[in-house]
Amino acid sequence: MIKMLRLFGLLCALSGMAVHAGQVANLYQADVAAEGDWQRDALKQVLTRVSGKSDIAAAPELEGEFKQASAYIKQFEAIRHADGNRMRVLLDAVKVNQLLQQNNIAVWGALRPDILVWLVQQQDGNRSFVRRSEQPLNAALQQSFGEAGLPLLLPLYDMDDLLNLSETDVWAGFWQQINQASVRYRPDIVVLVAVDSTEQDGQPMLRLNWQRQENGRTYRDEIIEKDESSLMQSFAASLSSQLAQQYASVMSAQSDSDYVLEVQHLTDLPALVQVQKLLQQMVGVSEVTIVRYDSDSAQYKLSTSISADGLMNALRFNPRLRVVANENTAQYQSLNAGQQPVFSRFEYVKP
Repeated sequence: MIKMLRLFGLLCALSGMAVHAGQVANLYQADVAAEGDWQRDALKQVLTRVSGKSDIAAAPELEGEFKQASAYIKQFEAIRHADGNRMRVLLDAVKVNQLLQQNNIAVWGALRPDILVWLVQQQDGNRSFVRRSEQPLNAALQQSFGEAGLPLLLPLYDMDDLLNLSETDVWAGFWQQINQASVRYRPDIVVLVAVDSTEQDGQPMLRLNWQRQENGRTYRDEIIEKDESSLMQSFAASLSSQLAQQYASVMSAQSDSDYVLEVQHLTDLPALVQVQKLLQQMVGVSEVTIVRYDSDSAQYKLSTSISADGLMNALRFNPRLRVVANENTAQYQSLNAGQQPVFSRFEYVKP
């Protein structure tokens, strides 16, 4: 009893410690132009980012909510930019999630896959990597991924990269060479992007072809737009929509289910608290309690409104947790009277 009281006291003392995780920052914060209906624009930007649906503003069931967008705003401030005044707006995460939940729209949390993008442009028959951050395509790529909440990894294009991979490898989709060159970046997803010029209705346009592979399947898409900004916005929207279908989870309107997760290699109390905080920050998780702690492992009970599959999808991208037991999620059970089955086992990875 005394030991548990001491543990509780130490947990309380450590509760203010910062937790560093691979999360998308400011998921519920919008940056929009000050002109026009900035409140509606802010709600649209956040709903798009959290749902992964670029056309969510057109959903008829949400029309009334956009008319009262101010109800979702917690804080806002005016920001001066060289290209015009803008508004930085923080929305209420609970209300946004409830809105999506009520309309049976999946919610994509802040833990998302790291995406490595190899970018090649062809001009006048010459292909080259888009390497410099100030190049229009690169700048537009970074801005669009940031707005969509997609974690972006950019290659260094240093000697190691250029010895292992050529522009033609990326352009042609030679995945063996691409995967070998990508290993050093440890990405969750690798995307190839090839950009060239074309015409549409007699007007000069930019064309982007992108592809990625997963579980032996190749996903492809082609996008044609008038400029670099529009091109990369459409690319980010297309990729985000595809990934959200795979990783976003519908939050149940029914009562929460409880699952027990075991984490190993917790060698000190700060790590114990850090894991608890990481789990509490996940979308759909309402409560996290430590139900057992022995030597270097602990069991956490999670109360959540998302399914076991959705919970596992979110956990797989947590950089501090690595799966050590890959059970079949179809066999996962929520807690019932007198039983506490382990949802899955992970090992803690120190920062």
